[in-house]
Parts: sequence; C-alpha cells; structure tokens
Amino acid sequence: MNLVTLDQVDLKTLARLADAFVREPIAFPVCFAVTGTLGAGKTRWTQELARAMGLNSSEVTSPTFTLLRTYHAEEHTLHHVDAYRVGDEDEWWELGLEECYQEPGAWTVIEWADRFADAMPPEAVWMQIEILADSPDAGTREIQLHCADPERWQWVQHVLKRLQAAS
Repeated sequence: MNLVTLDQVDLKTLARLADAFVREPIAFPVCFAVTGTLGAGKTRWTQELARAMGLNSSEVTSPTFTLLRTYHAEEHTLHHVDAYRVGDEDEWWELGLEECYQEPGAWTVIEWADRFADAMPPEAVWMQIEILADSPDAGTREIQLHCADPERWQWVQHVLKRLQAAS
C-alpha cells in the first residue's frame, strides 16, 4: 500500500494542503476517508477544502446529526459525511453514498470512516489525522495519507510535490 506521513502540520499548512489538492487537475471523483481522534481536525479539513473550492468555510459544520451535507461550488460538489452516529451498514447505504462516490466532479469527505472501512470505495484516499501532544507548537498534527488505487495515489503524489515546491 502507498503511504506518506506529513509531520508538523499546522493549520496554515493544512490550508495549503487543501489548496494544493483542489488545484491539482483530476478526471475522477474524490473520496477522502478521514480518521482521527475527537478534535483532531477532521471537520477542519473539510472546511479547508470548501474554502479552497470557493465556498464559505464557516457554513461547513460537522454533519453529526444530519449525517450528510452537500455543498455546491462553481466547479465542485462537496459531500460531507459523519459516520460517527450511523448505526449499522444498512443505515450507511441508505444515505446514498454510492452515488456520491461516483458523481463526476464530486468530492466526498467521510469523517470517522474507519467505522465503515469495508463500505469505503476501494479508491478512497485515507487520511489519518493526529494531534501531536508533544509538539512544541500547539495544534500541529501528523497526517498519514494512503491509497490503494494507483491513479489516485499518483494524484496524491503530484499534490504533495507541488506543496513541497511551494514551501
């Protein structure tokens, strides 16, 4: 499996990462399967993607009780899913996520994706976010990205190279 770890990711870097992903051309739908502890930055990641797409990020909140929210930008559709309160796999599929995964131009971000790992699309880009407790800068994170799909992994690598070149 392809895996990369980003160390010492502060909120400014998280925003730059979102910008880099949104700017990198793609010809397929994107699904980020996001995991991490409570408060690690899963919703913040979605807000940064929304901002990078031209949406008002303050309108993007965790869909904890609605489970799924959809936002429409000029060039993108952003589906934001919170799996934390989904009861079982039947309820999961009732949300209509299969259509989200396949919608042209759509980006789907699934918080707490590890709760339904077997239901994630095989081409999902997994993102593990952890706050570094021993970090000298409060709020820095470690982010691990991995993906089994070669085409999407190549896209992730292009994004990370451009991010490094801009640093």
